[in-house]
Amino acid sequence: MKKRSSLSSIVVVLSLFTFTLMTASAVQAAYPEDKTIEFLHHTAPAGGAALFVLSTGDILNKTGIVKAKIQTQAREGGSAAVALNYLKSKAGDPYVVMMWTTGPLMAILRGATQMKFDECVWLSTLIEDGNVMIVPYNSPYKTLKDLLADAKANPKKVSVGINSIGGSEHIMTTRIERATGAKFNITAFADSPTQLIGGHIDMAFGNTAETQGHVKAKRARVLANMSDRRVPYYKDVPTMIEQGVNASFTQVRGFFGGPGYPTEAYNFWQDAFPKLVNTPQYVEFMKKFDVAPLYKNGAETKAFLVDYVKALDEDLKYIQANK
Repeated sequence: MKKRSSLSSIVVVLSLFTFTLMTASAVQAAYPEDKTIEFLHHTAPAGGAALFVLSTGDILNKTGIVKAKIQTQAREGGSAAVALNYLKSKAGDPYVVMMWTTGPLMAILRGATQMKFDECVWLSTLIEDGNVMIVPYNSPYKTLKDLLADAKANPKKVSVGINSIGGSEHIMTTRIERATGAKFNITAFADSPTQLIGGHIDMAFGNTAETQGHVKAKRARVLANMSDRRVPYYKDVPTMIEQGVNASFTQVRGFFGGPGYPTEAYNFWQDAFPKLVNTPQYVEFMKKFDVAPLYKNGAETKAFLVDYVKALDEDLKYIQANK
């Protein structure tokens, strides 16, 4: 009787253990099948960042990599602080993820948001997006040398548009000033290339998607590639470094979760994002908008950001010292 009782107990324990594993597996497998996933960003709907978020979500859905509906959500304001604070308010919610790029990183560095770096759960790095410097087509500045000479001889005369404080355009302007001693008149606009064409500023920055229409229509000219390599669409335009200016910047984009982002959701994205970057649809997206693949998983992204954020911190110190 004792042997039969012991055997029965073992069977019960094993059954409960199996049931627990099956239940846990089912819960994990359910993510993210039963609820809309919010892909959050901080920028204007017409910008390159918004296009990246929208295209990424769309391709994840259309390829079936993510079966749950992905909805793009813009929360503008505070140079990314509004979006970051919203993400923090969703602590532990696996259905809200946000695009990371220069703006959010700088907002955290500046203390403009409640979010802290150690609360961010880095999910991926996906692309690098090269920018170019443009001037109006009829600008008196025919070369980068012309523009810099005037900006050094006449501080604050040459105006440049930035989309947000601490955003990529602000960083590019800062790095040029640090490298050359030039001083620009910095003005914040929601869409700098459009403001440039309207005659409101002398210089702007933008990626291929934001500038190629203006360049094709001869409303703008390109003076320099801002990355340390030439983007394919503007392959005939030298980089800043090639033109003797020791300054460069490449926009990098990926996704992250907020405080307490669940492990099962994190693991899901570690599987989903590498599948995404190898799809023909995503390869075509990158080719169409002249961006380059730069896939890194969550752990690799966290390591990559150590030096990337250190460089941004040096830019921030310069910005704060030269207000």
